[in-house]
Amino acid sequence: MVRSLFHDKRAVSEIVASLIIVLIVSVAGVALYSYSLGAFSSSSSSFQLQTNQREERARERFSIIAVWWDTVDQLNLTVLNYGKIELAIDAVYINGTPVSSYSSGIGTTVGTEKLISIKFTSPVPIQDGQTYEIIAVSERGSKNVVYWKA
Repeated sequence: MVRSLFHDKRAVSEIVASLIIVLIVSVAGVALYSYSLGAFSSSSSSFQLQTNQREERARERFSIIAVWWDTVDQLNLTVLNYGKIELAIDAVYINGTPVSSYSSGIGTTVGTEKLISIKFTSPVPIQDGQTYEIIAVSERGSKNVVYWKA
């Protein structure tokens, strides 16, 4: 005698069905919990990294204290680190144009209360009597602006 699925009188009891549903919901809950733990910890560590970078940038202080012109388009900057942590100058801009040819000083670590001289070829022609905006940028993104008259 062949039994049909629709005519079979045997069925799973309500207790077993409830246990299976509870088991499925529990497994799904554990999986969701472990996924969210990983997602929240990565966003938390990203937030911590950004906060640390902002804190270091706040402790970083420097100033361009002297600018002088050696030869045609050869400039020298003297930078004073008066902040609480070491820093390194990463870039210099003259009137918004980035300097690409450095002779010395770029990327060198400057201790607290120390000076550094940065020598470079100006990306713009230097003319007597003209005023130039010079921006020095540290590796952490802090900036110092000075207006220099040639």
